[in-house]
Amino acid sequence: MTPHFAEIVLPLPLDRAFTYAVPESLRDRARPGMRAVVPVMNRFETGFIVKVTETSAVEKVKPILDLPDELPAFSEPMLKLCRWMADYYCCSWGEALQCAVPAGMRVGTKLRYTLVEEAMHQGRFTDRQKAVVAALYSRGPLLESQIGAVAGKQALSNTLQALVRRGVLLAEPIMKEATANVRTETYVRVVDGAVPDNETLAALQRRAPKQAAVYLDLLHGAGSAAATALYEKHQVNSATLRALEERGYIERFEEEFYRSPDIQASGADKHALNDEQQAAYGAIADKLEAGEFQTFLLHGITGSGKTEVYLQVIERALALGKDAIILVPEISLTPQTVGRFFSRFKENIAVLHSALSVGERYDEWRRAQRGEVRIVVGARSAVFAPLRNLGVIVVDEEHDTSYKQGETPRYHARDVAIMRAHLSKGVCVLGSATPSIEAFYNSERGKSVRLSLSRRATSGVLPSVKVVDMRIEARELGGKVVLSRTLEAEVLERVKRREQVILLLNRRGFAPYVMCPQCGWCAECEHCNVSLTFHKRDHSMQCHYCGHTEDAPLVCGKCHFNPLVYLGTGTQRGEEYLMAAFPGARVERMDADTTAGRGGHAKILGRFAQGEIDILIGTQMLAKGHDYPGVTLVGVINADTGLTLPDFRAAEQAFNLLTQVAGRAGRGDRAGEVVIQTFRPKHYAVQAAAEHDYARFYAEEIAHREANGYPPFRRMANFLLEAEDPQLAEQWIMRLKGILRERVETPEYRGVEIIGPSPAAVRKVKRQYRWNLGLLSNSSARINALTRAARDAFQAEKPPTKLKLKVDLDPYGMY
Repeated sequence: MTPHFAEIVLPLPLDRAFTYAVPESLRDRARPGMRAVVPVMNRFETGFIVKVTETSAVEKVKPILDLPDELPAFSEPMLKLCRWMADYYCCSWGEALQCAVPAGMRVGTKLRYTLVEEAMHQGRFTDRQKAVVAALYSRGPLLESQIGAVAGKQALSNTLQALVRRGVLLAEPIMKEATANVRTETYVRVVDGAVPDNETLAALQRRAPKQAAVYLDLLHGAGSAAATALYEKHQVNSATLRALEERGYIERFEEEFYRSPDIQASGADKHALNDEQQAAYGAIADKLEAGEFQTFLLHGITGSGKTEVYLQVIERALALGKDAIILVPEISLTPQTVGRFFSRFKENIAVLHSALSVGERYDEWRRAQRGEVRIVVGARSAVFAPLRNLGVIVVDEEHDTSYKQGETPRYHARDVAIMRAHLSKGVCVLGSATPSIEAFYNSERGKSVRLSLSRRATSGVLPSVKVVDMRIEARELGGKVVLSRTLEAEVLERVKRREQVILLLNRRGFAPYVMCPQCGWCAECEHCNVSLTFHKRDHSMQCHYCGHTEDAPLVCGKCHFNPLVYLGTGTQRGEEYLMAAFPGARVERMDADTTAGRGGHAKILGRFAQGEIDILIGTQMLAKGHDYPGVTLVGVINADTGLTLPDFRAAEQAFNLLTQVAGRAGRGDRAGEVVIQTFRPKHYAVQAAAEHDYARFYAEEIAHREANGYPPFRRMANFLLEAEDPQLAEQWIMRLKGILRERVETPEYRGVEIIGPSPAAVRKVKRQYRWNLGLLSNSSARINALTRAARDAFQAEKPPTKLKLKVDLDPYGMY
């Protein structure tokens, strides 16, 4: 079939495909999965072909402008996966497809402005408008950036729009190239049929010795070389190569090269599996060899050797001619894990994550698309890697909340991985020491096969845990206690023995509150409904929601009292305390402030691995899968931070964090110890973490979930409405509730429960007032259909453009 028309979906919130004509010049390449540049009203968009046909009933069809890729961006299974995502997460097919390709590949639109000279003498103009008109009159059509360079950038967009409305300017859309592009390098090669004789070569050596040296190097060497290599080796420049080219001896050409991320390999040795590991490996390998879909939950305690099982399963997949994807929560925080994969599989692996440059991510994605690598490791977006014959997907630390996407489409990479494995007839391995409640529940119901690793792979054992009741410490010591007497004594002992310590304090900055002791005034962000955090290093106050920063005041902002008090403890205050308490120790802080910039995490963790740091204090990034044999003590300075969050998953996330960070201790030959400081020592999450008892925690947590009808017993959806005007936000969230209430009373949606609406726990963020409105239902299909129907009905009422409605299926962190 020769494709004359194409059905194209766009990366916009539009639940339909659009028909475009396929120009004759593109018909040999147009097929489903290709990206296509198309006109959409007064701009250009990069859409995705989902179907091609010979005929169309649509009249006045616009043509496709370009197919920018050599190969389809999506295979048939990937198109199906993104169609499922669109249905499951209540977004458009085009939005789902857009999130599955690297950022920077989307062609954009820029406007070129032309002066309508007949209209330039009509009416009066402001000074800004006069400057714009003068620039276009003297220079001709210009882009907005070019006008700004001449006439100034202040209020330029508003000025241009006003002049377009008056008919003084014409705005013409032109195509803006994608920021991701192929990088090439200039190479030089000998022209085979033009090799000079010996006499000519001798003459060249006398008259132009540098030209001769370059030419002879090429002639008697590899025959071709990079121009930059020749410049450096022979101390020449492009003029030398141009002269040889003019003589006809050489020719220059462009060759594509890949921008590769810098990954440090580590731990390449293959380890023999113990009996538990071997049983897990065998079960996974059997399904892999049979080519049957299966989800496995690999539940292994910290240090039980889950990564070695992954590695050997992937080796088996490669031997069977199949490809593999490994997802890790945050790749910059897990350099050891990534390094082990690199060491084992060398050049056969690509990396995909948001910390790469646009070019690096594009090149790594194309290596996978071209079949040049068989393994892709990365964060959640790597689940879409365009591997051709996928056999296994590993989701390491599957419980981690970073697998949940915060923007449309708000997918969970764990669930997408399971569906992709299903469509590929592959296996999906979910690994964790603290499985998510949903994953463990599904294994109990038979939706996945649970495999257990109950002991550490090395000779080490799980660390002993002490729980310190900070109510007693505060009462007996008085004032603000950073380290309890127990933890301080344990740290001192480790410092004396030259062993390493990790201290978790999940709050950055110096103090989370700046208050007046006289009138009670507290410094708050003017854009958000939160307190400003004091940062001592630059004597500033910062909002950790919107990034607003201002100088810390010397007096109260209300009654002008002095001095102010700085309440609470952040990582900066903790670091300062440790330096004073243990003057001989090498103390380092690891949080968002100290790791800003590329490679910040790896630098600190690298120094820690080399034994250059004695005490490492930081936020929850310390709990990720680090393996440092020198760590014999882990301290949790405040275990209560997460327990007080208004979230039904608060206890689960607190248990996970405590268990994961505790697992960093005692992974070498020396025994480890953990000290947990808490004001709630009887909480079941704290007690279960102290006992390394996942089963106890799960039993209590699942009972609470069932009693309240929370996931996994019912599926949840959330509508988040935002507006700068608090009354407008409240008015429209009530209208949305009315839309939902009308529908839940019908047989089609009976049984769906409406929760709320209520203001978000953090009511204002970035000047936006926020309201939550939730749904719960036993039926996934029913809640999906109702969510989409309510969203469409809400938009049909034409709410003000200042309102933002965000729809989230299976939401996390509704605060």
